[in-house]
Amino acid sequence: MGKKSSSYHMANTLSPADQLRALGECFIKRTCSDFPQWGSSLGFSKYESQLAGSDLKTRKERMLFLEQLLRETEALPAAKLSGDDWLDRRCFFSMLRTELLNSRDLERYRTNPQECCDSAVGAVFELIIRHSENLKKARPAIEARLAAIPGFLKQGAAAVRTPVPLWTKLAVQSCKGAKDFVENIGEQLVIISPDPAKTRKIATAAAKAFDEYSKAIRAKKHGKPGDFSLGRERFEYLVRERTGLDWSLGEIEAEGHRLIGELSEELEMEARKHGAKSAKQILDKARDSWIPGAPLLELYTRSSEQWRERVVKSGLYPIPPGETLKVTPVPDFMREHFPTAAYSSPGAFEGRQRGIFWVNDLGATKRDPEEKLREERQHFGLELTSAHEGYPGHHLQFAIQNRHPSRIRRLCGHAIFYEGWTMWCEKLAVEKGWVKGPHTPYARFQQLHDALWRAYRIVIDCGLQSGKLTHEAAAQILVKGVGFTPARARADVNWYTAQPTVPMSYLLGRLELERVKDARMKGKSGKGWSLRKFHDWALGYGAVPWRWIEQSELQ
Repeated sequence: MGKKSSSYHMANTLSPADQLRALGECFIKRTCSDFPQWGSSLGFSKYESQLAGSDLKTRKERMLFLEQLLRETEALPAAKLSGDDWLDRRCFFSMLRTELLNSRDLERYRTNPQECCDSAVGAVFELIIRHSENLKKARPAIEARLAAIPGFLKQGAAAVRTPVPLWTKLAVQSCKGAKDFVENIGEQLVIISPDPAKTRKIATAAAKAFDEYSKAIRAKKHGKPGDFSLGRERFEYLVRERTGLDWSLGEIEAEGHRLIGELSEELEMEARKHGAKSAKQILDKARDSWIPGAPLLELYTRSSEQWRERVVKSGLYPIPPGETLKVTPVPDFMREHFPTAAYSSPGAFEGRQRGIFWVNDLGATKRDPEEKLREERQHFGLELTSAHEGYPGHHLQFAIQNRHPSRIRRLCGHAIFYEGWTMWCEKLAVEKGWVKGPHTPYARFQQLHDALWRAYRIVIDCGLQSGKLTHEAAAQILVKGVGFTPARARADVNWYTAQPTVPMSYLLGRLELERVKDARMKGKSGKGWSLRKFHDWALGYGAVPWRWIEQSELQ
């Protein structure tokens, strides 16, 4: 594609809004071609057997494509777009700019070796999730992706240059887990394969490829320990593009410290009600005295059904037609690759909007009753977990977004909206008294404690990306401030380093939601709005920054 002209240049007869939609379609088509695993994750089944995009040639050509697409989009005058079209343009800018920052400017595909290995195993995992009820039907596609893994990882390893030491360490750990996962998948496929020997050979080669990738990236000349840091200027740029907040790093830090102070005071007051001095003491005591009254899968299933009933009965939320949420146990061969519970959203363009709520009952693997109970108790607080992941949290929000008429909007994934939404759901659930059972006395305390944790994330996010905090210093803040074990704190900080602005987006997102809600329900512009009207209005936009939503209404 040349720099002077574009193969997707829009005819003058098209309106600016139609030109924008055509540019969005061009982005989707090209990205599915470059990274077919992305295409299948959206619900386009024709890409399910493909795995590609780790080679330098694809990356370099894609940068030229993105730069040209950005120029085409910038040429569309904002003054001729209004409402949803204006918002689509702003969201599309964000997609293009953030990808160019990561791939062209920061070269994260070269400095973060986790990207390649996680993409490879994730492509297989995505098919397992989608076809968990009928692996036999999906076996050819899964095998095709397994067969592509050795070449994919080899090209990815060749692209890696001066990797960040922490990310290299994490990639090596990921490769170990991926190898075990692929071997286990292989054994499952062998059972249902018409050619067991061929299937085993493919899986063995794929598993071995992760060992070879791990060895290759360890041999690379590493960058500096703090090279994950963006620096102030780039971090503030990313804040604007991902959160919609036009705040400086100093302003964000100040807000984080303010919230830590306020929430700490609230938590201390709540702790005194329980006769304890620290949050950790209260939560540990509550967890260690909890005896599940039924198998965990049954408890989660019942909880999710009850949350849906509460949501419907409350009349406070819209329920899209055709959505379903399936609570299912994590298969044995995937147990070590999952947290206690997790949610997998349906693809943005998938016909069946069925979310998967995974329950990882490690207690089922224990014979000793005490060990079994210890593992089951890790699920204490499952009521709020169910609200967060299912109804009215992530599942409800994404099921609505995935039916938005704008295809650009379905691709939006701004954490300041979707994580802020789930934190709001938790807070409202506690305020409405919807948390039932043995968790009830601790619901507000748990919600406050989790909010404090997210407040510390704001400060840590800023510190890591500005270079003021080392990884270990950030972990110690969580140990001292929230009561995490050192291992849990380090694990949390690990992902903060690679996803700048996401850690801060949880609590800031909830505060943004509450600010906009109060303006609509109490302010002059929205006096008389009910909570249901606000929820309908907010969820109708998709996961985009709140400030952009407000701006779109002024266009």
